Amino acid sequence: MAGPRRIASVLRGGPAVETRRQILCALLLLALAVPSPASAEKLKSFKLKTLEGVERTLPDVLGSKATLVVFFFPTCPYCNAAFPKVQKLYDSYREQGLSMVWINVVADERKLIAAWREQHGYTVPVLLGSQSTPREYGVRMTPTHYLLDARGEILSKQDGFNPGDEIKLEQQIQQALAR
Repeated sequence: MAGPRRIASVLRGGPAVETRRQILCALLLLALAVPSPASAEKLKSFKLKTLEGVERTLPDVLGSKATLVVFFFPTCPYCNAAFPKVQKLYDSYREQGLSMVWINVVADERKLIAAWREQHGYTVPVLLGSQSTPREYGVRMTPTHYLLDARGEILSKQDGFNPGDEIKLEQQIQQALAR
């Protein structure tokens, strides 16, 4: 006849069952913590016009290794603080496979863009978004940076700009280009 300890051990599942439970929990946590390549989120594709009226899509602007998509408008003070540094990143890394595009999100400011680019010496391509663009891309503030891999999968997103953010952005770009 089984003693009370043996019965209690069987009801609890015993040490072997408890060990299996712990292993299964650990595997489940590991599976949830490590994103699978199939679950990577892609930036929603777009079809927008350049200042010259030429339509461009996301696949048209994707770089061979990485792409920085930045949502902005010309009179945005944070954009104007960030963009000299972002332009330098573009100049430094485009030969290594970085593509970049800035998407205007304030339709009323389209007429300001050409002069604004010329005044600041910006060479990053600009696309013209619509009134719905901020909502469609989750833009809560400007600038909003999306760093994408060569397939358009989102590697990082940064809302807004504070001095020093360009350092983190450059590190993320270097990591993306090293893949």
